[in-house]
Amino acid sequence: MRVKKYVKIILSVAVGVVLVADIAAGGYMFNYAFSKNGYASESGGSMSKNDRWFADQKQDIWQQTTKDKLKLKARYLPAAKKTAKTVVVVHGYGSASKYMGSYVKMFHQAGYNVLVPDNRSFGMSQGKYAGYGWKDRTDLANWIKMANKENGSQSQIGLFGVSMGAATVMYTLGEKLKDVKFAIADCGYSTISGELDYQLKEMFGLPSFPIVPTASLYADALAGYNFYQASTKDTLKKNKVPLYVIHGSKDTFVPTSNAYKNYDYTKGPKKLWIVKGAGHAQSYHVAGQKYIDNTIDFAKEYFK
Repeated sequence: MRVKKYVKIILSVAVGVVLVADIAAGGYMFNYAFSKNGYASESGGSMSKNDRWFADQKQDIWQQTTKDKLKLKARYLPAAKKTAKTVVVVHGYGSASKYMGSYVKMFHQAGYNVLVPDNRSFGMSQGKYAGYGWKDRTDLANWIKMANKENGSQSQIGLFGVSMGAATVMYTLGEKLKDVKFAIADCGYSTISGELDYQLKEMFGLPSFPIVPTASLYADALAGYNFYQASTKDTLKKNKVPLYVIHGSKDTFVPTSNAYKNYDYTKGPKKLWIVKGAGHAQSYHVAGQKYIDNTIDFAKEYFK
């Protein structure tokens, strides 16, 4: 009987240690990946020549207040010649609107208005936790409504996103949207959970279970959303908006396999381009003028 008692004690202690370790690891992952305190020190970077060009342009600052009382901001750069065609450019994880100069310039020089939001917790926008595109999808839908109001009955909207911004665009395509003519998703992930699983293994050499499910509990309680619900398989099956999926062939941050999934999932007109030799969010820099030509040609095809 004593042996059984000792075994029970040892097992109880072991289970307790594992639970404490899991709670600590899940909490650390949530804080590192979701909390502004975790990723803020790694945000942004030095501004490029095109970022500085964007900063020098006369632009308006738009603002919306979310249902959870956050004030979000966006930069709006009107076209040189008045038009009702607007491209909404969405930044990636750890970035902000002011670092999207290359893409802003690309669309602005093609003659379009450009609206560049700061997703919640990034740039000028409020928020303690990253939305990873899922929480941001209703925010983006609101920016689209504001752009439509700005440009009246003739309004036409294009969506463009990189990395987390691309996921934001693809998640938003599952919403009811008005006057959206096309969407371009550069190196976006299909699911948040899949991306976290991959990063946990690549960065820390750790298994996803049970750390990612525990991090999900933190996200649910603190950030206000269940990231297991986020899947382009579910959002793109409703989509009829033409979608251009772009991805680098050597992307080791968001695996290139995501591009094939996203392309397969969408039900509207679609196009896929795997940029040979490009790493994560490097397709523009690797392909150069061809990237500009391909994206602007896609925009022109669907802007009427």
